[in-house]
Amino acid sequence: MCKLGIGTFFGALTFSLLLLLLLSLSLASAELTPPLPDASTYIDIGVEKAHEMLAENPAQIILLDVRTEGEYNAEYIPMPGVELINIPLDKLETEIGKLNRSKAVIVYCKSVSRSRTASETLTQQGFENVYNMLGGINAWKEMFATSIATPMPAQTPAVTPSPAVSPEFTPTASPTPTTAPILTPTPEKEKRVPGFEATLAILMLLILFMLLRRKRK
Repeated sequence: MCKLGIGTFFGALTFSLLLLLLLSLSLASAELTPPLPDASTYIDIGVEKAHEMLAENPAQIILLDVRTEGEYNAEYIPMPGVELINIPLDKLETEIGKLNRSKAVIVYCKSVSRSRTASETLTQQGFENVYNMLGGINAWKEMFATSIATPMPAQTPAVTPSPAVSPEFTPTASPTPTTAPILTPTPEKEKRVPGFEATLAILMLLILFMLLRRKRK
């Protein structure tokens, strides 16, 4: 009985030691093996890699600028065929619905701090292909072109359109109005009844005839 008890004890002890050894080896192996990429993490890339991705597959990538609207309007990264979206970092969570989840997203800012925060937000919201462009637009413009946005035209007061003129008309110096010659008014002739002079002459002749006739009597 004593021999059986000792053998059992050593057997159990040996089994326990082997189990501990196997456990320690598995833990060490886990520490040495790098973790597989997690879909919920973003990837840091340089501007050259970002440019290469945008040039090779522009239709499947969103270029997300998380700077302020004023910064974006002053200067931004142009890429033909790429969906360019500006969502300031402080509005990203409320306007995240503007982004197509089926596309990869390359995030940039002025340097890197805001884009890193934005990349973390996107991965937390379930975006799978998120790339943080290191150095931001400052690093980009050292190697590639940027676009200076055209400023909004200043509002000018509306000009009242001039009356339509014939296309053949060539405007010249504004003509001075021609003044009609000043006519000196002439005294208006007395209005006379037609035949008045003849009637008057006949009456004078009759009066003269009657006077002569009286004298003869």
